[in-house]
Amino acid sequence: MKIWIKIILCLLTYLFSDVCQAYNKKLVNNQKVELASVQIISEIYPPYQFIDKNGELQGWSADKVQALFKQANIDYHIDFYPWTRAYSLAQTKPDTFIFSLLKTKLREPLFQWIMPLCTIEFSFYRLKKRSDIKLSSLKDAKGYLIAVQQGQASAEYLLALGFEAGKNLTISYNNDTFIQMLVYGRVDLIVLSSPYVESLIATKSPYIDEIEAILPIEHLRNRMYLASSLNTSPALIEKLRKAYAQLTPLFEPMCQNE
Repeated sequence: MKIWIKIILCLLTYLFSDVCQAYNKKLVNNQKVELASVQIISEIYPPYQFIDKNGELQGWSADKVQALFKQANIDYHIDFYPWTRAYSLAQTKPDTFIFSLLKTKLREPLFQWIMPLCTIEFSFYRLKKRSDIKLSSLKDAKGYLIAVQQGQASAEYLLALGFEAGKNLTISYNNDTFIQMLVYGRVDLIVLSSPYVESLIATKSPYIDEIEAILPIEHLRNRMYLASSLNTSPALIEKLRKAYAQLTPLFEPMCQNE
């Protein structure tokens, strides 16, 4: 009897070992991966990266990142976190990658920039019925209460311009509730990217038909990247850059909004 138990245990160990090896090459959402593989960090942010109805990772940026690591023959797993935590981990943890990260002057020395992804642009949005809110410049926006997401380039930029948390900025950990904040009068304006708003329209998100863009933030129109921590292995970086050079012809146009 004991011999049969040992045989069954050995078979189960063998089978589950294969399953784990296969699963490691797929999306791993907020779970520990014991196998040696590179960690990629992101947030759910459609249309750039999202989980489809079949539980698979999709998106304009996600597709390119997965293709790159496959081309480079590098095992990886992808973990989703709130953006603030993802951004912090990507700066401090060795051999860690992050996407989709908007490249700005402030961020440029903090990361190694591996592969360009999609462009993105941000605007101030108001409720359509709030015709009293008018902006012709960023200076005008200082007279209103604005919701921004912590750790996002929009928050960093407005803070650098002299906007103040608790005065004319409300800083949130995520932007999922921004539109509700507008509807319920908790803020006057919100900052969102236009592709993100379009994805909300496509999924018929509540209240999405009640908002409108009133002023683009030109400084934040830039390209997002796959980036890594500064203490990432040079050999890994070189391998990925060579893979990107091989894939570049297949990546044109970069994204559907270009």
